[in-house]
Amino acid sequence: MLGFLRRRVLPWLVWLGAACSAAWLWYDMHAGSARGYVEGVTYGIVALEPGRIATVTVQPGQHVQAGEVIAILEDNELAAELAVLAAERHQMEAELQATAVETNLRVGDSSRELEETIDSADVARRQARADRSVHAAELEELETQVAETRDLVDKRMLDRTELVDLAIQQAALRKQLQVDDDMIRELDGQANSARNRRGDLPRDDSKRATDSLLAALASLRDQEEILLRRKELLVLRAPGPGEVTSLLLRPGEMAIEGSVVATIAGPALTAADGRPLVVVCATETTASNVEVGEAVELRPPMGGAVVLMAHVQRLAPDVNQLPMRCWRDARIAEWGRAIYVVPDEMVSLLPGQGFSIGFTGQPSPHADVGMALAPPPSPPPPMSPATASAPVAASGSVRPMVLPPELAARTRFEPSAIAWWPGRERYLVASDDTGLADVTEHVPWLFTMDATGQVDPAPLVIEGLDAMSDVESLALASDGALWVLASQSQSRKGKRPKARQVFARVELTSAGGARATGSVQLAKLLEQLGSDELAQLGLSGTAALDIEGMTATAAGGLLLGLKGPVGAKGEAFVWHLPQPERLLATGELSAGGLSLWARIPLTITADGAAVAAGIAELLELPDGSLLVAATAAGERDPRSQDGALYHVRSRAGAATPVLVRTFPGRKPEGLSRSADGAAITVVFDAGAGTAQWTEHPWPAH
Repeated sequence: MLGFLRRRVLPWLVWLGAACSAAWLWYDMHAGSARGYVEGVTYGIVALEPGRIATVTVQPGQHVQAGEVIAILEDNELAAELAVLAAERHQMEAELQATAVETNLRVGDSSRELEETIDSADVARRQARADRSVHAAELEELETQVAETRDLVDKRMLDRTELVDLAIQQAALRKQLQVDDDMIRELDGQANSARNRRGDLPRDDSKRATDSLLAALASLRDQEEILLRRKELLVLRAPGPGEVTSLLLRPGEMAIEGSVVATIAGPALTAADGRPLVVVCATETTASNVEVGEAVELRPPMGGAVVLMAHVQRLAPDVNQLPMRCWRDARIAEWGRAIYVVPDEMVSLLPGQGFSIGFTGQPSPHADVGMALAPPPSPPPPMSPATASAPVAASGSVRPMVLPPELAARTRFEPSAIAWWPGRERYLVASDDTGLADVTEHVPWLFTMDATGQVDPAPLVIEGLDAMSDVESLALASDGALWVLASQSQSRKGKRPKARQVFARVELTSAGGARATGSVQLAKLLEQLGSDELAQLGLSGTAALDIEGMTATAAGGLLLGLKGPVGAKGEAFVWHLPQPERLLATGELSAGGLSLWARIPLTITADGAAVAAGIAELLELPDGSLLVAATAAGERDPRSQDGALYHVRSRAGAATPVLVRTFPGRKPEGLSRSADGAAITVVFDAGAGTAQWTEHPWPAH
């Protein structure tokens, strides 16, 4: 009997147990045992400087936008320090001016004295030479008389006493000529000595006398700049949109550095098309049995009917520690692989809203809807437009760039362009203005930043360039060269200085250096074109010229995008420069082959109305299509505007660009591939405010 059970019954029991285990595992993975929640963002408004709360401008429950003032700390101490520094600076500036004037007067007096000495010596020398000429002529005449008299004396026709008298006169004149020569040499020496002393006068005596004062003045200005930046930190702003959930400090209370003043619950994180993201708490085993595009059922956490159909949009690229909300025991961390799910329909979900997740094991018919967040293969996949019929507001997290204090003390930082530098694993960032106003203005600096937004303390100095200003675009070519383009626009004073006309090729070294290998003043070359040649580029003149976009193309050369002027119908111009190296080598536009590539109709919302937009930046994608950052065109300076990102599939499709994303209240200025190649990096024009950037996901294909 025992043998029968072992041979006949036991195998069936084992098989049945295995089948039940498999069924249980399938149910565990595909029948709703997983948990998930809508991922949201919570901001803590942190005091970066110690101080007393002066004003709180919001209340719990109030909705705020990014950049909106939440609280202001008292600035009495900083204001007093700034007043002292300002007084010292004014005194130093007055002393500097007085020293320069006094030095110039002293040098001028010495110069005039030497000039008078030289003039007197020249007059005396001319008189001495005139006297010598007279004496030489008298001697010559006398010598003739002596010769004639000696002949007559030898013939005994004259008395020898007459010859003696003439000989005495001859000797006297010869002596006088020696005296004249000595006098002329002495006067020559005096004149030359005076000229040498005049040449030795320090031409930069004023600079030498004021060098120490200039250094002290620069130090005062640096201190003022640091205090002003610290003063900016006393104004606490919302880093993103959301609802104020709590106020932890009130007016009159003290805030120490790092203390939280308020908290803001941000919106639910979404895919680029606005659909909310549901994060699934999945073990590594569960995630390995799930496919991207698989249909998912989102149920209420307590069970019940299916409330939403969704699909798997992407799986996290690694196994990592799961969020604490996913832990079964808050004291024991759990590891797994996050799964990101989006509803099939556009719905509104609360941040943190929980669901019971059911994986169906079947592909979803809606899996191609929306914008995927999954990292693309290398190279990144081509961009395709969002499928939503209406413009979609920006939903990515906009983050501040972190500027080290030592760099902030040396320069202004207003990011206007960005490019990824693979050789150094850094972003290259250009700034509208560099250096300190009236001190080290327009120094040829770029900046480097890591993938987290931390700017490096030392600027990247471009050797071979004297100055550059209003740099609006950077483009890294396939050969590793960096193209640098200033706006070419006129300043607010209606001038177009050389620094704003820079178009240069820069070699980046493996050691982290940079050297300009060629440059031209592009606007000057355009000004030399005739009206017919300008018309072929879409221009009637160059007064409104403003070039802010540039990208290298796979086919070779560069595309240049104009912010202004725009065409008669509001279309923005894109130029093609197929041979930029030949342009630099010859200094002639014709050698570079500059031509009109396309006209792109772009619009944005500014001051609540739709307006024509210009090109703020260009980025060619691996499939040859084009991303275009758009802001208000030309000289328009609206109080507020919603910059936009457009996609142009091809040159033939330039007339029908597709709106990919808008940026409410922001002006996108620079585009680049992200550090990991999984997204597009965007930098914004924040003026004198804190520099900001974000990453926009690559679309699915």
